[in-house]
Amino acid sequence: MLVLEAIYGDKICIFGEKAGLRSFQIQVHCEIPDGINVSVQAFQGVDDDDPKSQFLENFSVEHLATLSLTCLMPPSYPSHHPPYFTLGVQWLDNVKVSSLCHMLDSIWAEQPGQEVVYGWVQWLQSSMLSHLGFHDGLVIQQADDSMVRPVDVRVVQEIVSAESVVERLISYNEEQCHESFLHRLHACMICFSEYTGVDFVKLPCHHYFCQRCMETYSRIHVKSTLVWGFGSHLLIWRWHVYNK
Repeated sequence: MLVLEAIYGDKICIFGEKAGLRSFQIQVHCEIPDGINVSVQAFQGVDDDDPKSQFLENFSVEHLATLSLTCLMPPSYPSHHPPYFTLGVQWLDNVKVSSLCHMLDSIWAEQPGQEVVYGWVQWLQSSMLSHLGFHDGLVIQQADDSMVRPVDVRVVQEIVSAESVVERLISYNEEQCHESFLHRLHACMICFSEYTGVDFVKLPCHHYFCQRCMETYSRIHVKSTLVWGFGSHLLIWRWHVYNK
């Protein structure tokens, strides 16, 4: 448990011990170094002979929302049994998450008697998308009742619409992009100096400049506004005096 906490830091939440059993939850980030294209697919009148579908929306993200891997460690782990686990993924249907659960079982079967949690997380991070066949992009399917199939009991999934999944993906991606921006170095396009993102002012148009340049720019505009305001009042006063 100490090793897992050292590896995953704030990505792991260790729960209180009950009846001598330890449990924890790891937020797993799926690796997509070059981003990924997301397509929303709705099925209409699907049957085995004539599959018909319609792509409702396409967009790209740089970050995918995390998976939640929750484990309960039995006393016989790792010598005889793997951890009991559940897996939750907001942006996958239950059938695909079930496939992931079965793959985690296979990883344990290949190396019984060894610590497996780290291997599970590494596989989910690096190989999950290719295992599901998402080589060229992620497809979110809004299936009808005819596509419902049995799912693994270890799947933790709330029933949401494809639109809600899209909103969550876009929202999470924007949050993570902003976090990445705050911690990376960027060059100011005015003074060309490099600062971390926390030292920049980001405008609604998505342009950003360092705080020093923005402060200077603001002072110049405030000063010019005050001068223009004083000059205009002086002209009005002179006009009133002349007309009297």
